[in-house]
Amino acid sequence: MHIPMNTQKSSKKTVVIGIAIVGIALAVYFYSSGKAAPANSSLLSTNAVAANQAIGSRVFGLLNQIKSLRIDTSLFKDQIYQSLRDYTVAIPTQNVGRPNPFAPIPGVASPGSSAASGTR
Repeated sequence: MHIPMNTQKSSKKTVVIGIAIVGIALAVYFYSSGKAAPANSSLLSTNAVAANQAIGSRVFGLLNQIKSLRIDTSLFKDQIYQSLRDYTVAIPTQNVGRPNPFAPIPGVASPGSSAASGTR
């Protein structure tokens, strides 16, 4: 039996449309199921507030510890510390390169210039 061409084209078209509809339906389902609202949002906000308060109290405690630090400076008044000498070596200044190392060097022909190719 011979099936006419129009029937084959319409059946392929129907299959493609059906697959597209199923794909769209799956996408909508997964998109909407991933964003379900929490059952008790007030509980979540209470937990967030409690977490923020806990972090704030920890930061406040650390700041109080820093403020209460006392550094003993008697070390700097000790004779042994005073007798230490600095033996650092001064590093002499050195010449630096060109301001723009990628700029052409004056008086030297670059590969793309007419002087390098021999034409004037």
